[in-house]
Amino acid sequence: MKIEMTPEEHARLHRRRGRQALGLVIAVLVLIGVLTVLHAGVNAVAKLFDDTAQKQEYEDKLEGLVLFDPVPFEGIENIDDLTLREAAVWGCVYSIQETQGGFDGYNTDPDTEQLLIPSVDVDAYLAKLVGPSFRMTHKTFEMEDMTVEFDDTTQCYKIPVTGSVGSYRATVTKLFKKDGLLHVTVGYIPNQNAMDSILTTTSDTPVKYMDYLFSRQSGSWYLTGLTESETKPESTASSTAAEPAMMADSEVQDAILATGGETPADSDAASSEAAAVSGEADSTAESEAASDAEPQAESAASVAA
Repeated sequence: MKIEMTPEEHARLHRRRGRQALGLVIAVLVLIGVLTVLHAGVNAVAKLFDDTAQKQEYEDKLEGLVLFDPVPFEGIENIDDLTLREAAVWGCVYSIQETQGGFDGYNTDPDTEQLLIPSVDVDAYLAKLVGPSFRMTHKTFEMEDMTVEFDDTTQCYKIPVTGSVGSYRATVTKLFKKDGLLHVTVGYIPNQNAMDSILTTTSDTPVKYMDYLFSRQSGSWYLTGLTESETKPESTASSTAAEPAMMADSEVQDAILATGGETPADSDAASSEAAAVSGEADSTAESEAASDAEPQAESAASVAA
């Protein structure tokens, strides 16, 4: 049976299909919008907790100090003067190498061909580390196996040609705040004595950790101290965990009894008893000797008379 539709019914059918198609498009757009918002939210949260860039920033700041393994200090004014000079000059050299890829823009001494680092560059590096108010007097200083000369005329440091400098390089492992200070936990990675680079390393495993302390001044964080870190190297933690646990006294005695041996208390008692018997035997022997000696003495006295 053929059913015929009136023009009005055809029009209503087309309008219904149009509304359905529009609804489907809107639903797809809403779904896309929701997914986009969720993706943006996840990225925002990830960026909020991702401190990779901040860690790299502090690695660059502290590389010069870590090279020379400074001793702990409280207050930047109490840091060893030589260590600070070594860190300022060689930290600046490292920073230039990392940020500029080389020293093409720097001059060299015409006689010695040593690299010339302007004091203003050293001041700029130091200001990022300890604050712009800190001032270091520039002068020649002696290191363990070299001399870093400062030229008053050119106001430049003459950097010796060397295959290696410093003992460690830095890797920042953790950032946290405590008692109003920013703690930057730094792992110390030993440097390799290589002629082609002063920063080549043999391993990426830190052999120790130190916490560099930063205080907030004028909206920025500047170095104010150095202390030992609660983080320990993996080898130290493993050796501590591998140490055997001590047995309690009761457990030791039970173990001795289980093998039919004597306990320490039994041994002490036996030793005391043996000593007592020996003492009695000595006393008896001395008494007998004294008794034998008396007649002999009387005989000797009679003969003498």
